[in-house]
Amino acid sequence: MTWNKLLCNIRELQLVGTLSGGQSFRWKQNKDSNEWIGVYSKTVWKLRENDDHLLYQVIGSLHTSKKEQIKNKKSKKVDVDFDKLLEDYFRLDTNLGEYYKEWSEKDALFQKTCQQFYGIRMLRQEPVENLFSFICSQNNHISRISTMVEKLCTHYGEKICEYEGDTYYAFPEVEKLALPEVSKVLIEEDFKRSFF
Repeated sequence: MTWNKLLCNIRELQLVGTLSGGQSFRWKQNKDSNEWIGVYSKTVWKLRENDDHLLYQVIGSLHTSKKEQIKNKKSKKVDVDFDKLLEDYFRLDTNLGEYYKEWSEKDALFQKTCQQFYGIRMLRQEPVENLFSFICSQNNHISRISTMVEKLCTHYGEKICEYEGDTYYAFPEVEKLALPEVSKVLIEEDFKRSFF
């Protein structure tokens, strides 16, 4: 599978700091290959970076690209531009270097630390998933929150694909999480009663 490229200097986006910092809980890093796999916008992504590019592969999606839409006119999937989805998610239209420069001029501590913590971005996440992740975060650590979010997806999300022995699901629609039997299932899955 070939890698798609988005022009993005490594000083503008650091995957490890951005994806593992507690904003999103659906990304896992393969330390051997320095690649990330995760789910965003009903799509399973594989990401890596080099000095000048964010590289990505779409492993599976409930959307379809424009090329696939033309080939399969009967497809019920929604047409999407995967480049634009990632650019929006990482907010790549924001020149982070300009902000780092401005903040460094105003804050001596930031000036010292920004060299080590460069390229950390605020993700533009889907509001429902973000809200439920926040609810899961009550008195929990990142790995527990990740487990809870994955359980929500596994039980109530739509299956996207299987890849290298793992099954990936979209974040569930609110209507599915509002079903009466959800609380019983999630209590069995070790969610706290206060979650409901």
